[in-house]
Amino acid sequence: MIKNDIWINQMAAKGMIQPFEPSLVRQIEVDSLPVSRPVISYGLSSYGYDIRLSPSEFRIFRHIPGTVVDPKRFNPKNLELTPLQSDDGGDHFILPAHSYGLGVALEKIQVPHNISVICIGKSTYARCFRGDTAVALADGTALTLEEMANRAGIGEQFWGYSIDRQGQVIVSRLQYPRYIGRDSLLKMTLDNTESIFCTPDHLFMTREGTMTPAHELRPNDSLMPLYRHVARGVEQVYQPLTGGLSSIPYLSDQWNRRQGIHHKQNFEWKSARPQTQTERVLTSAGLSRPTTAGPVINQSVRNHKVASIQEVPGVHDVYCLTAPETGNFALEAGVFVHNCGIIANLTPAEAGWRGHLTLEFSNSSSADCRIYANEGVVQLLFLEGEPCEVSYETRQGKYQDQPESVTLAKV
Repeated sequence: MIKNDIWINQMAAKGMIQPFEPSLVRQIEVDSLPVSRPVISYGLSSYGYDIRLSPSEFRIFRHIPGTVVDPKRFNPKNLELTPLQSDDGGDHFILPAHSYGLGVALEKIQVPHNISVICIGKSTYARCFRGDTAVALADGTALTLEEMANRAGIGEQFWGYSIDRQGQVIVSRLQYPRYIGRDSLLKMTLDNTESIFCTPDHLFMTREGTMTPAHELRPNDSLMPLYRHVARGVEQVYQPLTGGLSSIPYLSDQWNRRQGIHHKQNFEWKSARPQTQTERVLTSAGLSRPTTAGPVINQSVRNHKVASIQEVPGVHDVYCLTAPETGNFALEAGVFVHNCGIIANLTPAEAGWRGHLTLEFSNSSSADCRIYANEGVVQLLFLEGEPCEVSYETRQGKYQDQPESVTLAKV
């Protein structure tokens, strides 16, 4: 059974969480100024506790040429101490693109002997959707984020649609579909009657190509559209930049070329070579040889607009994924959204454990990212079971009493 805020408050008074914030903090006062600054929330929530990242230490993995990462003999030189930076946004560390870093929790926790704690990433860094949100896939189908997360667990791979830096719709790899946690949601209804359930801070791509949080969007705001239909037996996608159409096999072939899978002077498929995995996926859906363009669609007429936005009561399971090449992907509802780039490693704390959690973050996006210190960074969920016979404390676990500094793997 997951424990609620009443129980967490009572146990915190007995020293389970130190320091403890009995409410969810979203704003803090700025020294010497008569204003407050928004922060990534921390403190007590309905069924969990959001802990903060300590400003004391953050280390980023750096590859040393000629070395192999060995978890049994980890070289501390692979983890470079990163300086804390400060500006109007707050104290933060920079986590480079396609890298990972280790930080430490500001709060010290002491786990009761009948409790296991699960540490999961906050949706503020992940920016999430309800699990039944469908993602448009390049084989002409769609899967919900929850279905993708389950299928990824058995090795299935996915390709969808993204907008590249030139404003073109491309086929892109969609990776790491995953459960993030629980959060409050907004319901956004579009003028095509489709509804999207997302966290308030999730970024949507506007028709101009900029990213805007869901809570800042208003009725009649135009979003970047995804239009698909079949022409000459081949699925086509609308190119918002030009108003023309591109075939899916053509876009798939472009993806293969970008990955160096094959090199040709044109984009026509040749029967003399074996199909790539992307092409096999597309062919299985009944798609055939590519075409380069189709009829032009009137951009001023066809466009998805926001019809309404409203809050959804309660908290809900949320999921997201990562599109490493572009940082955005398309929903089946017909709009493009920002991807989830920061992955917080799912960390357990066993019954009887105490100390400051060492936290691991992966940046799977193509852009550097800020990780804010002294603000919420992960959520703790407290799961109750029967008291165990041997706790982490009684067996003298090797990670007991971790200090407020990064603790490397021990063997």
